[in-house]
Amino acid sequence: MVTEVAIFIALAGKEEELGQGIIQGIEFIRQHPECISANATRCVEKPGRYMLSVVWSSLEAHTQDFRNSDLFKQWRDPINGLYKENPEVLHYHVY
Repeated sequence: MVTEVAIFIALAGKEEELGQGIIQGIEFIRQHPECISANATRCVEKPGRYMLSVVWSSLEAHTQDFRNSDLFKQWRDPINGLYKENPEVLHYHVY
């Protein structure tokens, strides 16, 4: 298993909209058969910063299977244009 951690930073004035989009979109991540769990949190000190944490069965389940699926587009559609640059995405082994 690996945990994907992605940091999204909202464009100015889009903080609430990004949060709502993440809530809508995360349901598509959860539909993928290799997704074990998915949640998002909002930073207390920097309210425009969101952290997405997804546990996948493997790195390939995320980087190949999910990213090349229709679910990926459905996940991103509600948040496109609401965040700065590409999010930082890193993967961690679960212990």
